[in-house]
Amino acid sequence: MVLLASILAFALNVLIWAMWIRFAVELFRSANPNWRPKGVILVVAEVALTITDPLIKVARKIIPNIRMGALALDFAWTAVMLLLLIAQNFVGAIH
Repeated sequence: MVLLASILAFALNVLIWAMWIRFAVELFRSANPNWRPKGVILVVAEVALTITDPLIKVARKIIPNIRMGALALDFAWTAVMLLLLIAQNFVGAIH
């Protein structure tokens, strides 16, 4: 049981780090649409986006964008991160 909890805790940590990398990449893209990662940053960004894409897509289907005039707020990242942090706390309590 401890081994399973350790593996799950590690996987959740990797997902949380990938979510933060996704946040940074999307922030850079929104600030400068012409920005393209290069070298090692490209590999790290591609891995993070590939890992987190399925979670974000499911969250976007469940939680629609909130429109405020011409602005649309996307809470998919926030919802996924919140669920990951809750899961991490739950696994930490078991572990």
